[in-house]
Amino acid sequence: MRYSSTVQIAAIERSVVRAGFSEPYHKVTFDLVSDGIPASQLVIWVHPAFPDDDLVRVAHTFAWSRLVALTEAASSNIFAAKQIQALCDRVQPADFAAQ
Repeated sequence: MRYSSTVQIAAIERSVVRAGFSEPYHKVTFDLVSDGIPASQLVIWVHPAFPDDDLVRVAHTFAWSRLVALTEAASSNIFAAKQIQALCDRVQPADFAAQ
C-alpha cells in the first residue's frame, strides 16, 4: 500500500549553532507529507560556504540522498503490496483510517 507524498520546506534558519561544530550552519527543515500517515520532518544542515542562492537546491540534494538511503534500508524484508493490503484488512486499525 502506497500513499502519495510530497516534500515541502517547513523552515529555513540561517547561521544556527549546530551542536558539535565550531561555526554556524544553515538549518533547513523539510515536512514529509504523505496521505494516510502522520507527517514527519527531516532536518538538513548546509554549510554556509555553499552559495546562498543555491541553499535550497543544496538542501534538496542532501535530503534526496538521505531519503534514498532510508528507502534502501527500509525496503529489506518488507511485505509485498498484496500482503500489506491483506494485513490491513485483517487488522483494521480504527485510528489509522481516521488520520
